[in-house]
Amino acid sequence: MFHSNSASSLTDIPLSTKVSSLNSLTLDPLTTANSTLQSHTPSSADPRAASTVAPNDSAARFDVRYLQETIDHHTMAIEMAELAVDKAVNDDLRSLAQGIVDTQTEERSQMQTWLRDWYGFNYSPDLNFGEERMIREMSRMEGAEFEIDFMRQMTMHHEAGISDAVPCTERAGHAELKDLCSNIASTQQSESDQMRQWLRDRYQTSVDMMMPAMGGLENYNDSSIPNGSFENGDFTGWSTVGKAEIQPLDYGVFPTDGIFQALLTTERETASPSELASFLGVDSSVLNNLGDGNIDQGSAIKLTFDAKAGDTVSFDWNFLTNELDSTLVDPSIDFLFVTLEPLALTAADPNSASNSSRTMFSNETGYQTFSAGITQSGTYTLGIGVANVGDPLFDSAVLLDNFKLVSA
Repeated sequence: MFHSNSASSLTDIPLSTKVSSLNSLTLDPLTTANSTLQSHTPSSADPRAASTVAPNDSAARFDVRYLQETIDHHTMAIEMAELAVDKAVNDDLRSLAQGIVDTQTEERSQMQTWLRDWYGFNYSPDLNFGEERMIREMSRMEGAEFEIDFMRQMTMHHEAGISDAVPCTERAGHAELKDLCSNIASTQQSESDQMRQWLRDRYQTSVDMMMPAMGGLENYNDSSIPNGSFENGDFTGWSTVGKAEIQPLDYGVFPTDGIFQALLTTERETASPSELASFLGVDSSVLNNLGDGNIDQGSAIKLTFDAKAGDTVSFDWNFLTNELDSTLVDPSIDFLFVTLEPLALTAADPNSASNSSRTMFSNETGYQTFSAGITQSGTYTLGIGVANVGDPLFDSAVLLDNFKLVSA
């Protein structure tokens, strides 16, 4: 959460200011604003809150999370493939789609059985808002337009599934699940290769040329921040430290602009506290003072830009966490932070994440918007990061999108 400290002059404000509600905070030369987040305590009705998994059994925790997320992932694939069975023009594509329906329906049922028998979960999947919107858009298409969109979307969906299945072959706690993950990776790779070939041979196009599912390129961020919505598919124009990735439409949360979004995590191989502080140009104590303890590790990105008095810089963020799964540690420790010279502000902690997530994380805030009004012309560096505090077992992350610098 943001913690409040009011001040009228920039020189009166320490760099490590904690802010509880940026809606009401006025700073010179910056005026910052952000929506207030609500704290959350998981209910016993939430299967993620009622886990029977031993907290120190990392393989079991991996199994539960992977099974839940893959059940959801298979559900979206089945929905798309059922459309293709009805709407595809080419018989071989209809046959491939029917194979996806049959295989993934059987796999989904098996995973639900394992989740119940091994860990006591009765898990029923459903589609999130973004997935439902994608299905509606796809259902309006016909002929070649439908086939191209289906093969692009399903190939990206498969490749996300493969990226999760491969580590499962090593990390899963049950041999049966490891075997299933191996089969998923093999089958979906073969289907992806086939769809890529059909896109190339029949339509002279590719997955990489995919347009946004909702609207065209005219809706992309056109502000003066280059690659502000990561539509280059990379971090061109940005600097990163720790673990920073670009995620597509089917990550589990739709981007707020275009087809890509950035993901920063506190997982393994992220940056040390000194590396984070050096990267952001602050003292380590500044970042430590933002949370409820000293930072263990984290990741961040930054961007330097010129702004005029009256401009507004803004971006969308979604804090993701597994901290609410933890029964071992205080769940109010990992946090998202923003630095904008010369301020450092905490933006969210796990108690802010009141929504279940369709990503590989259990909870999320949902996308929120941060904005800061510039009252003095100059050069600014905006940094955004996510930090782990106190435990190495339960990770957090932040999705970022739609960075804008808008003139008054």
